[in-house]
Amino acid sequence: MKRILYLLAAMIATVGVANAQIGNGTSWFRSSEELKCISASGNTFKFDMYGDGVTLNKTGNNQYSVTSNGSDSDFSSTPTAEYRKMGDKELLLFKDNKGNILKFYVKDDFYEPETVRGVSMILNGDYVDEQGTKYNFNDENVTIGGKKVMMTTDPSDPFLVEIDYVTYWWVVSTTGINLYNITDGEEGTVPSQIWHKLKNVSPNGRWTCLSDEVVNEAMLWFFDSNLLRIMRNEIYARHGYVFSSADLKAYFSKQPWYKPLNNNGAVKLTPIENLNVELIKGNIEARVGTDDVEIEEGLK
Repeated sequence: MKRILYLLAAMIATVGVANAQIGNGTSWFRSSEELKCISASGNTFKFDMYGDGVTLNKTGNNQYSVTSNGSDSDFSSTPTAEYRKMGDKELLLFKDNKGNILKFYVKDDFYEPETVRGVSMILNGDYVDEQGTKYNFNDENVTIGGKKVMMTTDPSDPFLVEIDYVTYWWVVSTTGINLYNITDGEEGTVPSQIWHKLKNVSPNGRWTCLSDEVVNEAMLWFFDSNLLRIMRNEIYARHGYVFSSADLKAYFSKQPWYKPLNNNGAVKLTPIENLNVELIKGNIEARVGTDDVEIEEGLK
């Protein structure tokens, strides 16, 4: 009898956890946007985002239909949504009619930390500059020519990074990042002359972080569609995927870490990698018909 009661209690607790995934009062963030659940009744969850109403109706296991309060709503192009838990993150993934993830919200994850983490995910890695000096970016530290110094980023202005108490303006390039000295202009801080071009020479690829943690939009919007395509396929390349597209085959064949397999069927991505592939693909789809990000030429 005790065992039966214990099992019943466990089942009730499990149901409670499942129903608490999207609970009344929970907040979900996408950059500076907050999507707040204001009502949870049965399988219906009502949200508010600065006066706009969005309703999610459960249609299956972690699957929802999405209705909004008008054709001009930010959610009019995403008729379905999915709840997914990845590690310590809980996500609401909003999808178009083809199932592409066009945007996603992270539970209880505010704008500033997401932006800072997005910048770190871009910068982290090994680089070399025009003179052959080696750099290693690792979250709050950077090692330059063997000397470790402090590095900080500003969530209010993610293009600024302070290295050894000097502030620089950074931009994504085709091969890594370009760092500029800065000057104060009429419209605020702006880049002046280039300080260094840094080429990414990380031993296992430019975006190894995508095998370990969920990407965020604060990171993706620094890249153009071409680099996002390479980023997405680098996830496959690290597992030895053999590419049929001539440009991808040419690009990855030049990477010293790339070891192609004979059988693509043997390539197995982790759940985090699969999600990142979906998120990057959705970000590319969301740019169709809009101006793409401009990327600077990097160090060859």
